[in-house]
Amino acid sequence: MATLVLSAAGMALGGSLGGSVLGLSAAAAGRAAGAMLGRAIDERILGAGSAPVETGRVDRFRLTGASEGTSVARIHGAVRLGGQVIWATRFQESSTTTGGGKGAPQPEVTQFSYSVSLAVALCEGEISGVGRIWADGVEIPTGDLQMSVYHGTEDQLPDPRMEAVEGAGRAPAYRGIAYVVIEDLPLGRFGNRVPQLSFEVFRPAPQRPDSSAEDMARLLRGVALIPGTGEYALATTPVYLSTGFAERTAANISTPQGKADLLVSLDSLETELPRLRSVSLVACWFGDDLRAGHCRIEPKVEQAQADGEGMPWSVSGLSREAARLVPRQDDQPVYGGTPTDASVIQAIREIRQRGKQVVFYPFLLMDQLAGNALPDPHGSAGQPPLPWRGRITLSVAPGHPGSPDGTATADAEVAAFFGRAEPSHFVRTPTGVTYSGPAEWSFRRMILHYAHLCAQAGGVDAFCVGTEMRGLTTIRGAKGFPAVEALRRLAAEVKAILPAAKITYAADWSEYHGYQPPGTADKIFHLDPLWADPAIDAIGIDNYMPLSDWRDGTDHLDASWGDIHDVNYLASNVAGGELYDWNYASGADRAAQRRTPIMDGHGEPWIWRPKDIKGWWSNSHHDRIGGQRSAAPTAWVPRSKPIWFTEIGCAAIDKGTNEPNKFLDPKSSESSLPHFSNGLRDDLLQQNYYRALFHHWADPANNPASPLYDGSMVDMDRAHAWAWDARPFPAFPARTDLWGDGPNHDRGHWLNGRASARTLASVVEEICTQSGLPPPDTTRLHGLVRGMLLEETGTAREALQPLMLAHGFDAAERDGRLVFRSRNGRADAALDEGSLALDRGAEASLSRIRAPEAELVGRVQLSFLEHGSDYASASAEALLPDDPVPSLSRNALPLVLRRAEGRLIAERWLHEARVARDGVRFAVPPSMSHLGPGDVVALGGASWRIDRVEDTGLRSIEALRVEPDTWQAAETGDEPSPLRPFAAQVPVEAIFLDLPLLTGDEVPHAPYVAFAGRPWPGPVTLRASDTDADYRTVLSQTRPATTGTTLTALVAAEPGLWDRGSALRVRLVQGTLASVGRERVLGGASAAAIGDGLSDQWEVFQFAEAELVAPMTWDLRLRLRGQAGTDGVMPAAWPPGSRFVLLDGGPVQWNLPASQRDRLRHYRWGPSSRPSSDPSWRHREAAFQAVGLRPYSVCHLRARPGSGGVLVTWTRRTRIEGDSWAGPDVPLGEEREAYLIRIIRNGVTLRDAEAGQAAWTYTPAMRAVDGPGPCVVEVAQLSDRFGAGPTRSIALPG
Repeated sequence: MATLVLSAAGMALGGSLGGSVLGLSAAAAGRAAGAMLGRAIDERILGAGSAPVETGRVDRFRLTGASEGTSVARIHGAVRLGGQVIWATRFQESSTTTGGGKGAPQPEVTQFSYSVSLAVALCEGEISGVGRIWADGVEIPTGDLQMSVYHGTEDQLPDPRMEAVEGAGRAPAYRGIAYVVIEDLPLGRFGNRVPQLSFEVFRPAPQRPDSSAEDMARLLRGVALIPGTGEYALATTPVYLSTGFAERTAANISTPQGKADLLVSLDSLETELPRLRSVSLVACWFGDDLRAGHCRIEPKVEQAQADGEGMPWSVSGLSREAARLVPRQDDQPVYGGTPTDASVIQAIREIRQRGKQVVFYPFLLMDQLAGNALPDPHGSAGQPPLPWRGRITLSVAPGHPGSPDGTATADAEVAAFFGRAEPSHFVRTPTGVTYSGPAEWSFRRMILHYAHLCAQAGGVDAFCVGTEMRGLTTIRGAKGFPAVEALRRLAAEVKAILPAAKITYAADWSEYHGYQPPGTADKIFHLDPLWADPAIDAIGIDNYMPLSDWRDGTDHLDASWGDIHDVNYLASNVAGGELYDWNYASGADRAAQRRTPIMDGHGEPWIWRPKDIKGWWSNSHHDRIGGQRSAAPTAWVPRSKPIWFTEIGCAAIDKGTNEPNKFLDPKSSESSLPHFSNGLRDDLLQQNYYRALFHHWADPANNPASPLYDGSMVDMDRAHAWAWDARPFPAFPARTDLWGDGPNHDRGHWLNGRASARTLASVVEEICTQSGLPPPDTTRLHGLVRGMLLEETGTAREALQPLMLAHGFDAAERDGRLVFRSRNGRADAALDEGSLALDRGAEASLSRIRAPEAELVGRVQLSFLEHGSDYASASAEALLPDDPVPSLSRNALPLVLRRAEGRLIAERWLHEARVARDGVRFAVPPSMSHLGPGDVVALGGASWRIDRVEDTGLRSIEALRVEPDTWQAAETGDEPSPLRPFAAQVPVEAIFLDLPLLTGDEVPHAPYVAFAGRPWPGPVTLRASDTDADYRTVLSQTRPATTGTTLTALVAAEPGLWDRGSALRVRLVQGTLASVGRERVLGGASAAAIGDGLSDQWEVFQFAEAELVAPMTWDLRLRLRGQAGTDGVMPAAWPPGSRFVLLDGGPVQWNLPASQRDRLRHYRWGPSSRPSSDPSWRHREAAFQAVGLRPYSVCHLRARPGSGGVLVTWTRRTRIEGDSWAGPDVPLGEEREAYLIRIIRNGVTLRDAEAGQAAWTYTPAMRAVDGPGPCVVEVAQLSDRFGAGPTRSIALPG
């Protein structure tokens, strides 16, 4: 950013990107900062001498364009963009007709909809994939689109659909352009128009070998899939938890994609890490004690109230009801529950179906909370909260007084930990594994259970028989190390269960190489029997060894490297530095950097060097006992097996590479900052940690090939980065309403939301390479580009300027090569006035300049694209508190930033501009020609950044004052980016009601449906079919019905009289109830139906009083029962749990032809916004009698004995127009008057008869035939269309 006057490079840098390139004046901003900083913050920020450049426009609307000659965007990292439509078909019309038909309850409606196929160009260059998609600003499920993605490669072929439309050979391949083709996009939901589409696009750095690759996206081939907890976190099908009738929550849907979180996360994983080959699948059980002999290892659940519909929780035969709960803190579970077996099977199959290898990783989490009274084997009062499993040891840890280490008691305690479960105790089922062995929860039960579960899933590629059990494996029994022998036995048993899988043990990095008993100089290769065992195929190491020993300031021993982010510095410590060349003997030594060299009197220093993996792998192992080297080697055969890094990783935190294993979790006793860390977030250091590891192990000199197997010492295809979360970003970490560990993501080991970022150096190098210039020097350029979007063709100056402004780095030409380096304010040289030269025409050797107050800016507003949500336009502001009327500068950067980063940039600009009002001019002799633009010199008690150099014999220099603290990171209190409110689409309940005529305006043979669901998903569609195929839409309903469940019984009552019995208590799903008074009830108000929800038996009743007694809970009193003839089906009591439906227009009829009565048909219903194949849709078979045609039961039934027999009489009722008093009798309502009479004794029908009037005689002759004894006569009115209505009965004497 400093101007070069002495070089011809300035003339060479002026072409455009997207055609020719660069255009970088070494100052790149200078007064050009006016373009970015509203011309208020001038060249004093970034350098003088450069012409203004207009750039940095932020497209807030992301409109999809379709204009000829429009520029194709250039992107770096992950961005959201609108793109350009480059091809489209004509609109295709279709129509759907619903309703109609003779007597239909709804009119016939024909709806026309349209679809279109189109191609949208996204950006220039090769991308790794497309993530989320928005239509009219709303994220839509990508699975709803029939979309093909073309990644912009130079060998991509034309799209088949485009060729089918345009003709063979007439569709371009658009090589070098990334684009998508969307086929048959339905436009109905968008108002029959093409919506404004925008796409999340990922573009990593160009592919390079591991030795020089620049991004995690181009390096990582393996990840550990966490969290290992969450009862349904690994399910690939949506799982819903029912908390009551029509009340559901989605257990594993947290994004608008509408599918299981695991699938969304895996989609992102494959897109952001395109080289991925292996997934380490973590599944957790819980331990409750650090004393091996007392530790119970078992699966647990988060809650016991609701189980998964279609996937009830079950692990190793344990049901939710029988499982223990995960401990709770602040009324929240400290962990998710153990994944149910069925979900683990689904996850294994899904990952392998995607072509990835699965390493199964059983994981033990300790769940003791603070304040427990458990004896601590390490001597503290109570065991630490949520400790590391590597601390499990004996009842008294080795090295402490009274420890049973080295005795038979130690053998017994280890044996109790492992348990007695045998492979034969497990039985595989389609959804899991059951257990029939000893009643114990032990480590063997966990491992053997998962081995069988993996076999049931179809197998895995590798299996770990344990992870980081350092405290256990170093326990000595009466003879040897009992835990090591137990692991050998487990390895052999698992190998027999999974013969095709590679078996390993994931040792901690401090454990794999051997054991040094406390207080001794011994070294015992205690794991060698395991490593040499034929059942073990690879040496597993959880490699978190330090790659730095960095401190703040410039006076520490590694300061000569300049910056902790230097990849070469980090790589030099992979097999060097601490734990290789030297170690610290104490905390005091570490603080003072007193380093003790690692040496060995027997010429084998590698045995004391955990980092010397090559030495450990290449040599025979001889135990050291009492300082003596054992004559006989251990069982380890040098170079015999590959090494897998079963875990690698570094937290995104300041100085994380000092201790990569450290993490922050306020609940855990293991939580701590790395050595000398200030605790600030540092994503770049995490990125460079991985780069350093892969660069080192890519060198054959560091990673030799084995002569005994086909492969290198370290298999980096099996280096599993810790960690990728099964909970998709950005829902995790933003959805703190779902997950309590979201805040830990900010400075944790997670790759989600970080893997797509690019190093600043790689972006600058790519921009320069496109100019045709030699690669620039970026070794001292440090920064992270989350995303950058350049939508217009422009110069490289325009591309680089926002990066230079945002990241604060300089550009200069040195020896004919462009050099970019980050500013840090540290002086490169110290000058005094005696070392200066007097330039020709100058009055003094040093001239000081101060800009006038009026030119200063006191307030900066910066807009950018926000990281961590939907890339919304965000802004940050900085203000000088001592400026009473600050001048305002509004600025924009086409970069994706966190809010905290935006605030820091604005504050830095404001501070740097204020400091840079002071400048100096001076000259130095040719002997100081090494000083150039961008260098910082100390002069006159201040630091000055050289901004301009003119070579006129002497070197005339202009410089601006700088302060080193300007570029120091500061705490900003970053918060998760807000997400749009989202509620997962959950199934709704459909209550089918076959009701009598209520008003007379209904279609008598058409049934009703009432939809209920909380949360309500919006419009719901009902479809019907005869064969569970070729469904036809029969209705759509926009609002839910008022429905609920009864909490008390409703006993039978006489119709036509006020039922003053106990209140009927109803809990509603949705809606509200109200008291209406008797008069309105008599006018037909407050009608409701009560029934079992499954049959056609519904009682219609009305209520006059409704009292709210609890949330959504009402007491209904003063009722009229058995309305509309339903007294004939009224049971003795409607039990609690009966369905309640308010008949207020919420239930609606659909057009069921009369010919379909009593015919079993298929019905599917669900949210109209989702296809009928979506899991939120439900299915039921149902048939309907057409109760609207059913005659009412008769009334006033009498039986009078006489000489001619028993005369049975009754009064007819009618189902239509019965309220009129105009005629002599109510209308018949049927084509003819007919009644069915039935004589019944002891439940056996003795006689059926039919009468054409409201009387019938049971003659003595009939009685003689039927035999003596009491009997019952039943009478029902007949309908030629329906049949017999409800019966009324009366007893006849014997």
